[in-house]
Amino acid sequence: MKQKFLEATRNILFQNMRVTDERVVLVYDLNSALSKEVSEWYIQNLKERKNTELIDFDQIEKPDLKERLFNLIEWSTVILVQSTNFRLDDFRIRLNLHNAWVWCLEHNHLAYIKDDQIENYADAIEYKTPYYDQLSSALKDKLDNANKLTVETSGNWRLEIEGGFENMKQNTWNYNWKKRWGTFPIWENFSEAKDFVQVNGEITIYAYPDFNFEVQFCEPFRIKISESKITCDDQNCPEEFRKLLDKISDSEDGEVFMRELWFGINTWITKQKPLSDVNAFERVTWFHMSLWKKHNIYRKKIHKSIIQRYHIDIFPDIERILIDGEVVFEGEKYVIEK
Repeated sequence: MKQKFLEATRNILFQNMRVTDERVVLVYDLNSALSKEVSEWYIQNLKERKNTELIDFDQIEKPDLKERLFNLIEWSTVILVQSTNFRLDDFRIRLNLHNAWVWCLEHNHLAYIKDDQIENYADAIEYKTPYYDQLSSALKDKLDNANKLTVETSGNWRLEIEGGFENMKQNTWNYNWKKRWGTFPIWENFSEAKDFVQVNGEITIYAYPDFNFEVQFCEPFRIKISESKITCDDQNCPEEFRKLLDKISDSEDGEVFMRELWFGINTWITKQKPLSDVNAFERVTWFHMSLWKKHNIYRKKIHKSIIQRYHIDIFPDIERILIDGEVVFEGEKYVIEK
């Protein structure tokens, strides 16, 4: 496992982030088993490198850290290894650095990953960018030009989405000078229906997050989707999931709305090798959907005057995915022809 972390963090620095001679700052904490592991191997890869600064977040005064980050020159690189999320008052680290043309990479919520999943995390950050680029582009080519997406789940239930799709976005670790920031693990594509009225069906769900962002696995239960609005009258629906639906409904005009369609393509994250933090598990080689109205990418689809608060990922128990009748996912893996 240690060799996996050593190689993965080295590749993140020099293959994905393409670090050369510029300033590199590693800000880390040692407050969880996984943050200790990830931090150790970044330090091993950086300790002999010139123009590098290693900062223990808990051993520096916050104004001092903020000043150091503010004073970084353009094209510097910052790596954040966080048990939860680093807070510097109103200074939103990644956003502020991005606006200053400082590259920023995050590993966050590491305390949410269970100790017996640490090796799963090491696998999930392995460098496989060329493969993911190829698969991601193949998915984009097909869905951008498609009229219909069919999602078939256990229990012989299906979701059908017609009328075309928004321009699919890709996130594959292939960073260039325009964008070298993000959160790891990664590797996913996402889109959404052009017409919410044409999102209809019934599917089964096998996982969802609780109020602490931890993924809860359960016996598959059925939800209904009518014109992008979700309801659940299955007697096997978990009580905590009903509470999630109620919370969204109470806050968003009495509706639970489905927007994003996510195609996770990280081959190392699976049902058999999960990560308990939902922000990491959403990269699973699978398909999931987001319950919310708010959307920063396709923001013009719903007027800003409508209440938009939530983004909660749920995971259908997929058997097959078809794009315009062509099977692209089956047997827990993508079978798309590139």
